[in-house]
Amino acid sequence: MRIIQTEDKILTGDNHPQLQIGDKLYLVDDRKKTFDQINEIQSDVTLSQNEKERKIFELALGLENAKEILENPNLTVSGYKNLTYFILATITGSTFEEIKEQSERKN
Repeated sequence: MRIIQTEDKILTGDNHPQLQIGDKLYLVDDRKKTFDQINEIQSDVTLSQNEKERKIFELALGLENAKEILENPNLTVSGYKNLTYFILATITGSTFEEIKEQSERKN
């Protein structure tokens, strides 16, 4: 009998990735269920772009953490854009640069 080890590449349990913003770590929900919900949000034509982004942040980071970050008066426009790229990169296992490049190609 042959056994193939996945080396935790399929299910990672509680070992979710984290984003460090300043001195704080934020757990990112990278489950397939969350990714599917994000895809649904992105294709929802009834939501504005701001509503979509807020919902994505809330799914990925949790309500409290998303609110803390998004309501930070020091958050810049470029910081906000980069945060979006970092969240999507963390969830998909891509790099920040890959997500940024994909986004720029769409626009």
